Amino acid sequence: MNPMISTEHKFFLFGMGDREKFIYMNGKLIRVVDGTTAFEWDVANEEFLLAEYTVKLQLASGANLILHEDETGFYIDEKCITASSINLPTFDGHKYAEHLRILHQEILFNIKDGKPLPNIFVYDKPWYRDGAMVGMVLKYTNNLHLIKDWILGITDLYDRNNKGNCEPDNLGQLLYLVSLVADKSHPIVSKIIDEAKRITEGGLLRGITDYSKHEIYSSLWMDYALQQLEIDNSFIQIPDAYDSYARMFWMDRTKVERTTPYENKYNEKYPYLWWAVKHFENEPIDEEYLQITYPMSWEICASEANYEGSRIISDKYVENRVGAPHTWHASEMFLYLIEK
Repeated sequence: MNPMISTEHKFFLFGMGDREKFIYMNGKLIRVVDGTTAFEWDVANEEFLLAEYTVKLQLASGANLILHEDETGFYIDEKCITASSINLPTFDGHKYAEHLRILHQEILFNIKDGKPLPNIFVYDKPWYRDGAMVGMVLKYTNNLHLIKDWILGITDLYDRNNKGNCEPDNLGQLLYLVSLVADKSHPIVSKIIDEAKRITEGGLLRGITDYSKHEIYSSLWMDYALQQLEIDNSFIQIPDAYDSYARMFWMDRTKVERTTPYENKYNEKYPYLWWAVKHFENEPIDEEYLQITYPMSWEICASEANYEGSRIISDKYVENRVGAPHTWHASEMFLYLIEK
């Protein structure tokens, strides 16, 4: 757990997928949509069963209460608070089953109105980059129905979330998202490919991603997505050259130059970058970064996040500019662990 995301209260988030969102904290069940209190109890003791999506309360009166979420809905004892159908694998037999269950929950909680947000407290728009990673997880857990309508309804080839920039990696990420729920006959496919060819020079999609040139990374995304849809990818030619983001593209290691020395230092602000490279290099599990905590994922000091939204959890989250949990971080961890 990064010390900057610690909070004065333990909390747990309820409302996976398209369900209404709640925070349980300090004897209160709070509605995320407006910060109002839905229920309040005089609590003598609380027990958080993170991997079981459960909080057990012992009230001052001596009564017991169970807050629990499962594949059908979120319940207080037997009373259903919000319901819809989602798939929640238990990952039985996997060494890191508990981690996977918690990470999966953190991803599902951040789906709002059918859109995969990086974090629902500090972002109000999806990012194609984060969304593509979420899509990989939802494909694995059979939950693509949760974001299918959003994908099919996308009309803008770029998410324009970094100061309005048209980032070239968005094209491959969007094409990959489409491949998860449709085929190459979807009308946006030809528009994506036309735009990709327009900005391609010397076999690479040219442009700025995250305020720097990551043209190999962008081109790897496009190449991979074209393969998923069985579309000719010959206009993409990945050179034997260095791109600091290229080693994050573990989905196809065969086309990434690997001779340049690269030190993968842990990045506590943007830990998804570190996890992605760790996955690419097929490095051993590092137990130091696999402690069972909640949340297990985060992002700190992002340029486009509105951290005032985190105040519903903790003033410290706002002061330290924390968005937690975070879907790109959770997805990279999930996909790394599931492959292991």
